[in-house]
Amino acid sequence: MGNSSSNSKTNRTHPPETPLFADKDYDFRIPALLYVREWNTFLAFAEKRRTSRDEHAENLVMRKGTRQTEGTLQWSPTEDLMKATVKGYRTMNPCPVFERNSKTLFLFFICLKGSVPECALKPGMSLLCYVTSRDCGKTWSDPTDLTHIIVNNFPKYKTFAVGPGHGIQLSGELSSSLLIPAYVKVVKGSPCCWCLAGICGCESNHSVVIRSQNPPDTWQVGEPIAMKTGECQLAEVCNREGTRQVYMNARSAGEFRLEALSDDGGISFTLLPELTLKERPKGCQGSVLAFPARELLVGQGEGGQEGSQETALLFSHPTAGEGYHRKDLGLYKSKSLQDQPPWGKPSIIHPGTSGYSDLTHCEKEGQFACLMECGGGERLQIVFREFDLHSPSGAMSKAP
Repeated sequence: MGNSSSNSKTNRTHPPETPLFADKDYDFRIPALLYVREWNTFLAFAEKRRTSRDEHAENLVMRKGTRQTEGTLQWSPTEDLMKATVKGYRTMNPCPVFERNSKTLFLFFICLKGSVPECALKPGMSLLCYVTSRDCGKTWSDPTDLTHIIVNNFPKYKTFAVGPGHGIQLSGELSSSLLIPAYVKVVKGSPCCWCLAGICGCESNHSVVIRSQNPPDTWQVGEPIAMKTGECQLAEVCNREGTRQVYMNARSAGEFRLEALSDDGGISFTLLPELTLKERPKGCQGSVLAFPARELLVGQGEGGQEGSQETALLFSHPTAGEGYHRKDLGLYKSKSLQDQPPWGKPSIIHPGTSGYSDLTHCEKEGQFACLMECGGGERLQIVFREFDLHSPSGAMSKAP
């Protein structure tokens, strides 16, 4: 959950973007994006809100994109996902993940009581739910409520959230494991009269992973990150020695983003020895995506190293602005977390007002897509664009 970005006009000298969620009567925030290769479809999700404020969220919306023969994407009309609702609650924070073995799409989300602001939420006012689809989002199951796994593991919780953005499925021996990024707000000691203002230090956010080794039968919660952290995303990475780990990149209250690695499939994490990714003042969500390092050479006249399983990372995050006035969405690349420094300087893929974002692969190697918040006149909107690794600020595909 986050505060709204300010509005400004996009620099139109950059390649065109596709406005996916835009309406004169609503604001749209909190994007989530997934490309499902088995369905040859992009799935884009967002929150529909009466205003930009968190407490004015209503329900989730979805659009599906399919590639046409001439290379353009054809997008379906905007659909309100009323199956992902609970009466008396607003639906927030879409977090999709595709389970490859059963070809099932899981859409996680939270439901918050009425229009109660996040700062005033109490235990029992938040629900953790998911719905599933096996036909590319044509039909959805009824919601499954997993709130009990939070309540059982965090007796002093105040509220919680998933994502926002995509979850992941691990590979290899843990190929049935789904990992859902989340955070929990807990109260330390006895609540005091200042708790609702959030200024007394008796409550704090901690990133955590919700995981299943046999979806959807058994869901568990891993160990929370000890530092104060919030919205996070995950990626499975493989280093030069062939060791596979789970990487976490989380919003923080400090100068730098939190980065951590897990050797046990997302149960526990160890912080990286040196943190180098700058956090925005007041923090902001960011998206992270792993991909084969050989794709860094695609289009450069070179081939990747045969047999190498090493992975590289992409990270998207606003690079400028003060407070909640976030600007200039940047794309960072890391060839390896073992490099020093691991991250290069960002390329700006959306100048002007920006905020939350989500990254996904496209059909071809070296090609990716981003769904991102931006200003669109009087209302906040969400746009989609594709790019390749070597010209992220240039157009990758034809305009639809």
